[in-house]
Amino acid sequence: MPMLLERHLPSESRLAVWHITEPEKWFHTRLILDPADLDALAKLRHPRRRLQWLSSRWLVRHVMGNPSEAISLCADDNGKPYIKNFTINISLSHSADLSAVLISPHAAVGVDLEYVHPRIVQLRHRFLNETELRQLSDPEDVPELCACWCAKEALYKLYGKKQLDFKRHLFLDLTGVDLPGKITGRINKPPHHSRHDIYVEFVQGFTLAYAIGSLT
Repeated sequence: MPMLLERHLPSESRLAVWHITEPEKWFHTRLILDPADLDALAKLRHPRRRLQWLSSRWLVRHVMGNPSEAISLCADDNGKPYIKNFTINISLSHSADLSAVLISPHAAVGVDLEYVHPRIVQLRHRFLNETELRQLSDPEDVPELCACWCAKEALYKLYGKKQLDFKRHLFLDLTGVDLPGKITGRINKPPHHSRHDIYVEFVQGFTLAYAIGSLT
């Protein structure tokens, strides 16, 4: 079973990362898919995208203790995932053949998973402000830049609403940050203001970042 990471976190949260090596049939025999799920899956043509879709739903079922009923995983008007028939907060991420899930019954959550790729160097000015760029130990350090991107993505998913600009509304304090480790982040989009700890890890050539906390 290719579970790369599984962890119990504060606020009764659970995090899991899965390495997809199975065929579609493996997931079908372990999932309870309702007609809406089957319709959604039928619209996905690319084999990798289908496997990501299936693996994320299997991970959700796993971290929720494999309930006997179907898990109705939907998306709201902002694209944020939620479960219609269970009261739980959820965040999903996929990158290549990895899937990540973070759930919590009590707190808002955000998780992001990205392959560490050198092209992030050319993109850094799109998501980091000048203060953050100055705080970097090396403005061309690929793992550090990927960590910053994933950290802001995790904040974005935790907030769960659109029209959030990575440079103007999401802020990271990178002073003295030692990765893998914790980054302090802020969401500042008036009237909303909140502060969060974001945890960054490196998993088999991928960057993983996640945040758990209240939005008040």
